[in-house]
Amino acid sequence: MATAFRRRGERLVGGFDAEEVEVVLHVLRLTRDFVAPERPGSTDPFLDLIAGLGEDADPQEPSDPALARLLPPASREDEEQAREFRRLTEHGLRSRKAATIARAVAALQEAEPPELALDTEQAHALAVALTDVRLILGERLGLRTDEDSERLHEQLEDALAGKTNLDPVLAQQMAYYDFLSWVQESITTAMLEG
Repeated sequence: MATAFRRRGERLVGGFDAEEVEVVLHVLRLTRDFVAPERPGSTDPFLDLIAGLGEDADPQEPSDPALARLLPPASREDEEQAREFRRLTEHGLRSRKAATIARAVAALQEAEPPELALDTEQAHALAVALTDVRLILGERLGLRTDEDSERLHEQLEDALAGKTNLDPVLAQQMAYYDFLSWVQESITTAMLEG
């Protein structure tokens, strides 16, 4: 069973078994693939910048609600301004998100359970990456308010207590959301300790 991250010198150390690390890796990889730009980024920032400015750049708001939540419009009042801002920034934003998630994945791949030790940069990348994961899962679960989150916890507790039956896919998404929220809170708390 996972134990919270604590600061140990310059590192943040938590206890995670191999299966728990694999769950986090799995959702991070799915999220990376979901947010990565259609044209993979290069190692040249200038080329990455102009890649999103081409004739084929699609400045439309994403049709998937989860992606729209990750990449909100710059303006809700001015559709043309929002479209132009998206045309200029979406590729770079998606590339940065995918790169951050890739750093978190690399850090977790180095883990030697039952201990997960991260340096500050790795911990920050994981915390930021988990924000994107939770936004996607939250959208899939219909979480918009604190009341929605409370409802999620009540449903999960009732299902675990055998009081209700849940669709297995929904139950898994709810369990992932709850676990990943705890991991993110644990990392953030440990980072603030220093």
